[in-house]
Amino acid sequence: MADDRSTRPTFDPERDVVTEAGQLQALAHPLRLRLLGLLRLHGPSTATRLAQQCRESSGLTSYHLRQLAAAGFVLDAEPSDLAGMETHGRDRWWKAARQSTHTGMPPEGDDAAAAASEDYQRAVVNLYADRARAWLTAEHTWPRTWQDLSGIGDVALRLSAAETLQLRRDLADLLGRYRRHNPSVAPGTGDVPADAVIVSMQYQLFPDPEQDPPAADDGRQP
Repeated sequence: MADDRSTRPTFDPERDVVTEAGQLQALAHPLRLRLLGLLRLHGPSTATRLAQQCRESSGLTSYHLRQLAAAGFVLDAEPSDLAGMETHGRDRWWKAARQSTHTGMPPEGDDAAAAASEDYQRAVVNLYADRARAWLTAEHTWPRTWQDLSGIGDVALRLSAAETLQLRRDLADLLGRYRRHNPSVAPGTGDVPADAVIVSMQYQLFPDPEQDPPAADDGRQP
């Protein structure tokens, strides 16, 4: 399986994890992806708090958090993770095990892994679309500066496989120049400006599906 981490934007082995496609079934669920995303963005939380954010029952969020924990994506927060938070003795606090999940191609001939990978990617695409729709709903409440800075669009390029790989690497290099979000570092502390907000950089890179694919290759990256 190819695992070219130079094409994985801002990959950090201390914060991120590469997960085999066959292990993705635990993430191929919209609510689990939402819960994991909230923990990564905002830091440790409880099933009850997450239920309020997701407008779900705490029993449901608790169940899915346990499933994520069994797969190694979340774990119990330590007391040091909860400094400054209002906690209660019986609350169970969860935190994300890593800040990002990266995946590779499923092994050739492994139909179960391929199905899990497709289910996961479909859930991710739906989550990205939900996030974009949420921004469109909230956009008018933000200062005009941020409204002007946001944007949704696309551009059609005609590239070879080698050029597409270079584009992926260029994007990774560009994003790597900027500060990654860390939920434990508040704006105005460390090197984070006081006016900094969480910016979601979503991008999609794939051949336009409304065309015939080229002749089959050996599956290796150029």
